Amino acid sequence: MFPYIVMFGKERSTYDLCFALALLTIPVLFYALRKKFEFSGKRTFFYVIFTLSFGLLSARLTSLIRDYFMELASNGAYEASEKLRNYGIPMFLPLFFLIYCLLFRDRFKDLMDYLAPGVYSVMTFVKLGCVLNGCCRGAPDPHGIMNVKAGYRTFPVQLYDMLTSIAIVVICIVLIYTLRKKHKGLIYPIGGILFALTKGFWEGFREHPEPWEKDFFDTGWTFWQFWMLILLVGCVFWLIMAIVWNRKGIPDFDEMSNLKFPQIKLLQKEKQPVIHHKKKK
Repeated sequence: MFPYIVMFGKERSTYDLCFALALLTIPVLFYALRKKFEFSGKRTFFYVIFTLSFGLLSARLTSLIRDYFMELASNGAYEASEKLRNYGIPMFLPLFFLIYCLLFRDRFKDLMDYLAPGVYSVMTFVKLGCVLNGCCRGAPDPHGIMNVKAGYRTFPVQLYDMLTSIAIVVICIVLIYTLRKKHKGLIYPIGGILFALTKGFWEGFREHPEPWEKDFFDTGWTFWQFWMLILLVGCVFWLIMAIVWNRKGIPDFDEMSNLKFPQIKLLQKEKQPVIHHKKKK
């Protein structure tokens, strides 16, 4: 593992570099998939900016929530060390975009299907940073990988977590080209269910230095396992509602004429070119 790497004469954290790489996957995947969703270049650019902004806001909000509950669980012994926590992105990002779609009358179902591979690719590359950095490590394991920070071999839980995240990204892309042909709006909650199940499972193999982290409020679960349980329940409910939405033929927000919600005009529908026919003399 390589917690630090020398670039341009300076020592840089591999975790920070992987986080930056994770953010770069957003525009790459968005522009690669935009024709499948019939999005213009201008609209795609706005979606990239909104996703990055909402994603960072989600990560910050997650950090604040975790710090609050960790202080309660530890009776004030917990000291906050990170300003961003990426595990909240899959949970909070849809809520921010729901408000956006209501305000701007955009297509929520299409947009969430479009976001799914990019969101879970962020989880993949951030976990790669954990592998290189040696954080979020597993328990001591003589057959595991050498952890530079710990000074001994550990179970490679970060690596397995990363591989399952890659699998979720692939599944989302496959579903875009298959399931979405007849059923829109199902891909993001399916990805969320898979992420919650796999992350909650691998969380049980992580080593937590403090007992109140490993045994959150004496429940036998970690904080992130509770977090994944909330995400799982939310995505199952979302998936059910999306199926009902499709079967009843309820239009998306861009086609709801009687929606009682303030509207802001920013991204208008792309207008078709008007062809003027000359009159015959």
